[in-house]
Amino acid sequence: MLATIFLHINKTAGTTLYYILDQHFPRQTRYTIGFDGSFDDFKNLSAARRSNLRLLRGHIGYGVHQYLPQPAQYFTFLREPIGRTISYYQFVRRTPKHYCYDQLTVRKMSLTDFIDSQIDRMTDNAHTRLLCGLETGQEVPFGECTQDMLATAKQNLKTNIVLIGLTEKFDATLLLLKRTFGWRNLYYAPQNVSPGEFTLDHLPSATVQTLRQVNELDIELYQYAAELFEQQVQHYGDTFAADLQEFQMNNRRWAPLYKLMWAIPQFSVRTKLRKWLRPDRNAR
Repeated sequence: MLATIFLHINKTAGTTLYYILDQHFPRQTRYTIGFDGSFDDFKNLSAARRSNLRLLRGHIGYGVHQYLPQPAQYFTFLREPIGRTISYYQFVRRTPKHYCYDQLTVRKMSLTDFIDSQIDRMTDNAHTRLLCGLETGQEVPFGECTQDMLATAKQNLKTNIVLIGLTEKFDATLLLLKRTFGWRNLYYAPQNVSPGEFTLDHLPSATVQTLRQVNELDIELYQYAAELFEQQVQHYGDTFAADLQEFQMNNRRWAPLYKLMWAIPQFSVRTKLRKWLRPDRNAR
């Protein structure tokens, strides 16, 4: 049995994707690091439990497959690094359970303050950290990511990641997921979207420069990933643009119902809605 690993880099639309994944993997066959337990908890699972997993996901680095007795395949999403870092700062600022929340709010840190404090290594080339083989991304001190790490991350993307998604092309990535894994139920309602998120246009030039400096490797890695993404699209075939347009039209139609379905806590009602909304009933 083949396991699928979703390498979830923070703030790359992973929460929305989790809801989609839940439609394709039974609860007892999936494990979410950070929700079902810590990384150490996962590693301490019995061999029988790990061998039963069909989906492993969380903020984990490439290489976690070594803890699974069965073969595994990876996919991941990347996001434009400057926008991702801004979104991550916004996320920390509104999430009391985050390990940096208290320091950020008590000290009233601006985005620049937050980066300069170096208290969170996920603002420093997070893509490179998680794709180069670090287990959690935290193992290398702030500011010490290397060109060798970047080269390893590129190699993993090219040869060891079955599918590379881009947050900015989320719908297009879903079509590629459908083609790659055979998933059919991919309609969605966006989840965990940062409210009132500011952009580069709202930031001082010095802050933008700081963002570029701490994400220099990630910027290059993202450009490389975008090239690989376009190769995936070309491999899809000549119908990609038309299929994407049809998917987006249908998703606009079904998204309100999926938003309601995902919000309903009663399992029995949710199950009935899922059956009613199953792909073979949806307009194509």
